[in-house]
This record gives sequence, C-alpha cells and structure tokens, in this order.
Amino acid sequence: MKGFLIKRGVKIHDSLNVCPWCNRELERADHVFFNCNFIAGFWKRIFNWWDIEWLAVSNFEEFYMLCFKAKIIGSCKSLWLTSIAASCWSIWLGRNEIIFDNKVLTMDTLIFHSKMRALLWVRAATEECRFQERLWWLCLYRCGLSNSGSAGWRSPQLGCLKFNVSGVMSDEEGIVRALFSGPSVACDTESAELEAIIIAMDVFNDIGWKASCSLIIEMGSRKVFNWILEKSKIDRRRACAGKLTFFFAEEGGNEMADALASTGMSRPCLFKAWW
Repeated sequence: MKGFLIKRGVKIHDSLNVCPWCNRELERADHVFFNCNFIAGFWKRIFNWWDIEWLAVSNFEEFYMLCFKAKIIGSCKSLWLTSIAASCWSIWLGRNEIIFDNKVLTMDTLIFHSKMRALLWVRAATEECRFQERLWWLCLYRCGLSNSGSAGWRSPQLGCLKFNVSGVMSDEEGIVRALFSGPSVACDTESAELEAIIIAMDVFNDIGWKASCSLIIEMGSRKVFNWILEKSKIDRRRACAGKLTFFFAEEGGNEMADALASTGMSRPCLFKAWW
C-alpha cells in the first residue's frame, strides 16, 4: 500500500495515492479490501455465492471474525476459508495489475479470478476429496464434497502436459499449469472442441514448453479426431508443438474442464493464464 511507503518517507503525490477501485478515497488497506463501494459489492457477491449474508466490516480483524463465525461445518468449512483467502489474494493481485500494468478489471472478471483461484487451491489441497466442479460456480453447498479414491482424471506420464478439451493443462502430478475460458463462435459442439484444441496448441507454443515436455490432448469426439487428421491448421500447429498425442477421454472425466466450458459461455472475451 502507498500509505506504508509514505510512512517510510517516500514522497507520493496525493493525486497518486488513491484507491485503484474507486479513484476517490485515499489508498488504505481497510478501504482497498473492505470499505470501497466496489469491493463491498464484490464481497457481497462472494458471500452470496456461499448463501451467507455479507455484513459490512471496518478492518481485517472484523472481517476474519465474520468469516470464522460463519455457520459452515465439516469439510465445507475448509472450502469456505480457502475461498476467502483466494478472494483476498485476488483483490491484491487485481490492485497491482491496475496500478502497475494499467489494466481495467470489471466486477465479473474479479469474481471469475477469485472463484477460479479458489478452485485451483482447493484441488491442490484436497487431493483425497472429490466434488462436482461444474457446480462450483453456482453454489458450493451443492458441490457434494466426499472422500473418494477414484477419479475420472488420469495423470500423464512424467515430462508430459495433458490438455482436456475445454481449457485445462495439467502436468504429471495433476497440477494445473495453464487454463483458458471464453466464448466460441462455433455453431456446434464438434467445431467448438476443435477450436479449443487449436487454442491449446497455440498456448503450448506461446509458453515455450516444446523443448521441455510433450503435449497430450484428451477429447471425447471421434468426429473431431477425424477432422484433426485432415485439417491443415492442425498440421501446422502439430509441427510447432513437437511431440503430440491424442486420446479419447471418458465422458465426464474432467469436471474442471466442463466448468470452464460452462463459464466461458458468459465471458465477453477469451481468458488465458499459465504459470
């Protein structure tokens, strides 16, 4: 926060020391995270996502008391606290993008980033649990968290990245390394699936992973598989991607990919991220 820099003697003009969300109030931690009208609306939507009433707070102490006192029990409590932590982190990252990269973040984008980040954190922290990821975006109480040793997703072999059509790239440990989600101009599911494969290959090439790993693409359409053998666009990208393998996926084998496909329908533009 700029306020901390000012306390350390760094001179910052008052016109620059404003909240990045509203551009009116001075940038203070309590305002940026809770008291700004924009952020208050954000927290209201995050709490509504959990069917919990949002109550205005003044600082982090009151906020954490509100979160810990929420009437959520069992495994869902961990999901709730993870979601809250991911949302706080998303606010901070969003603030930095606005200030340092001159980005413009809408409420819907900030909500999407928070839910997606929370989903990735939950998947990494609760490997022994399964839940319906397609319901993650709607109501977390309906996700059906349960202990299960079986999972539809199968990890790739060492040194490979696996793409499940709909926008998720995972490594051999099941860790998501890249994802994308957005609208499609395709008029049928097969064309949309082919479009997703082309984007995945472009992302793989842009990141520069060709030299260090190979790419495995899972799909559920035999028709698309036949198209791949004929399309010149795919041939050009296959040459750039290096070692590339195609597989047929079990129906419903990757709910995270399904969730990205569902949310992508309501996004105004394509969202891509990798790390």
